[in-house]
Amino acid sequence: MTEISETVLQHVPYLRRHARLLAGSQEVGDEYVRICLELVLAEPERLEGGPFRVQLFRSFHAVWNAVAETIRRRPAVESMDLEERLEHGLAGLAPLERRVLLLVVVEGFAYEEVAQILGLKLEQVRELLGKARHELRSRVSVSVLIIEDQSLIAMDLARIMEEMGHTVAGFATREKTAVQEAEQARPGLVLCDIRLLDDESGINAAQRILERYDVPVVFVTGYPEMLLTGGRLEPAFVVPKPFNDDALKVTVSQALATYASPEKGAEHKKALLEKLTAITGTSLEPPA
Repeated sequence: MTEISETVLQHVPYLRRHARLLAGSQEVGDEYVRICLELVLAEPERLEGGPFRVQLFRSFHAVWNAVAETIRRRPAVESMDLEERLEHGLAGLAPLERRVLLLVVVEGFAYEEVAQILGLKLEQVRELLGKARHELRSRVSVSVLIIEDQSLIAMDLARIMEEMGHTVAGFATREKTAVQEAEQARPGLVLCDIRLLDDESGINAAQRILERYDVPVVFVTGYPEMLLTGGRLEPAFVVPKPFNDDALKVTVSQALATYASPEKGAEHKKALLEKLTAITGTSLEPPA
């Protein structure tokens, strides 16, 4: 394996996360990443002229733009119904302000780097970021279950959710109480750490909840590598600790948007359950 290939592979899990958040679809996002990787490995000079990570994401967004333009030029596109548009990835194409938001708050790029990646002026980046943040504040309200064993972090998560207009339905620090809280509160969103009190498993808790209910789960964890493994079935909604407010808000909004479509929600839940089952090694029966 060449040196450039090894360097690219280090960034693939984060590129996949970015693509899936943008597309709102694991399948569509992964396809964009595949095309991008083929491009940069065939033309490694695209990664020259600046910081490697910036040039890689710049190449990815060049692919995104090229594919989107090809789709728009298809003569039959105007006659496609919504289901056909979803199959072609049209419904998943995020507006420019969402691309700016994800690059800044999730990927941590500076404004100047985002301008370089997207081919924008610095003033445009600031304007688009402001619009995207305004959009986040106008999202629909849901009840949230927070599964977190550190009280200060749990309180911080609650504060951020309330700033978004959501309500906190309950807290849990152990697997059993997490499932019980989910049964009582029937939340519209779950925020879940991976390691809970006395080394109990948040992954097990999330798996049990998903086996009972259709609800988006966002993992907020100091161990993102357990879920961002680069495999086909890795979940899209992972926020590494330490997190910033905007990164969490963006991921929560994307999770809720995905589950707003019953078909997309069912697809994501199935893939996530398969991933969690692969980690735990068993299909867990809901506790009595």
